[in-house]
Amino acid sequence: MKKNIFNIGLVFVFLFFIKSAYAATVSCSFMSETTISKSGEWLKTEVDFMKLYDMFGDGLEMKLDNSLLGNLDSKEPFLAGEVDRGRVFLMGGEYGVEGKLIGAVGNELTIYDGMCTVGFG
Repeated sequence: MKKNIFNIGLVFVFLFFIKSAYAATVSCSFMSETTISKSGEWLKTEVDFMKLYDMFGDGLEMKLDNSLLGNLDSKEPFLAGEVDRGRVFLMGGEYGVEGKLIGAVGNELTIYDGMCTVGFG
């Protein structure tokens, strides 16, 4: 009987830590799209809200590992995760959290710039 109670307690502790590992959610709204060739040539910048809305809807949402939350205070860019379109970088600053989604297709890099919010729970 004591072994069963111990096992049940162990399961609850495990579930608590699994859930709390991703307690923060990041939501980014992108405002511009810049395309650069891999050789470094700036090809174009678009600020087409409807195109970005069609691509991302109300914004890009992703879970943020608790261990990365401290990086927002450093005011240095850091890799927050990866999504289908590329890698997501975040940087905390005086005006909030800036986000960049950077993806490579062929010989071009596409950078989506925006602002992000961090929610908990």
